[in-house]
Amino acid sequence: MPGPAPINRTPSGDTMASIALRSRLHGLLALALVFAAAGCQRASDAMVERASGGQVAIERDGDTVVLKGKEGEMTIQGGDGLALPKAFPDDVYLPRGYAINSVMDLQGVNVIGLQAPGKVPGLFADAREAMAAQGWKETMAMQHSADSAMLAFEKPGSGDEPRSAMLAFNDGGDDSVTLSVQLRSTRQ
Repeated sequence: MPGPAPINRTPSGDTMASIALRSRLHGLLALALVFAAAGCQRASDAMVERASGGQVAIERDGDTVVLKGKEGEMTIQGGDGLALPKAFPDDVYLPRGYAINSVMDLQGVNVIGLQAPGKVPGLFADAREAMAAQGWKETMAMQHSADSAMLAFEKPGSGDEPRSAMLAFNDGGDDSVTLSVQLRSTRQ
């Protein structure tokens, strides 16, 4: 008689169901932000409620949206002239002259969206050098074209939990780069 089916886990220990739920929430969030940016808050709230089966509560305060569910909560902030979160580490690369246009916090994962002057290849090289100088170990480097690139790094954190950082670079037009910095400080 066969035993129970094994739980499919990723290298970080997450179950595939947990990853699927977070992916679904990220998708809902993206759609909600599109509607919210267009001024359709009621439509985006209703869409999130329907898609989650009523399992997600939405709280708004100006440019800040908090989604709360059984798995925890996600805070998103958008707008012009945003500040870095207070707990943002000082050992993570940020380009000169950057402006933050979005901040998201999801239980140990932070995503910062910013715009910076320059070109993708130059900022990619700067980030690679700066992160290595701060003790980060590069785990992935990918350049799709002169207009798009990605870097991933790991570094020991507190206890046995590694920290990870992913930087995604895209041409923002007009000699600027759109940069997404994703930080993961703990396992989910």
